[in-house]
Amino acid sequence: MSSEKIILIMMFGISLFMVVISGCTTLEGDYENSILSFKIPENWTVDNSNTSDALVSLKSVISGDTLIYIQSSDVEPAEIIEGYISNYPMEYPRFEVLKREPVQVNGRQGEKLVYKNSATNDYLLVGPDYVSSVVVFSKDNKTYIVSSSEVLVDAYYSHVEPAMNVVVGSLRIKGNLMGS
Repeated sequence: MSSEKIILIMMFGISLFMVVISGCTTLEGDYENSILSFKIPENWTVDNSNTSDALVSLKSVISGDTLIYIQSSDVEPAEIIEGYISNYPMEYPRFEVLKREPVQVNGRQGEKLVYKNSATNDYLLVGPDYVSSVVVFSKDNKTYIVSSSEVLVDAYYSHVEPAMNVVVGSLRIKGNLMGS
């Protein structure tokens, strides 16, 4: 085989490899529906399976799991946060609030809760810790909740928290017809 053919085959192989690799990551994009809009974080996609009561859910391209949910509720934001703090310790023996702080979402004051827990059946208290977060805020007499599933500590801080920050930082709730 001539050296020109070998070089041509190698260039084709490298080109094919680059196309395959570039398909493994996704860049940030925008999502919008009739209720809200936000930036889709890099390496995340909108989950269109509609298997939950979420307004929108996001799936990690890396893990393949749906890990971030945006929901609405008629319950006040403070009540939701207090519900996590008072109810989780009964179910999760090592529940601990890691951070509770005010945040701005959609130009409104909200609250963020980051917490750690263990598995429900970790009676010996030897299992791994899981971290999750929830952000709540109100607009137009409706409470909006952005929450993450519980994941291992490293996965939360390296993958889920940065994605939550992108979503929360870019989230916009569309106003009602009365202009509120």
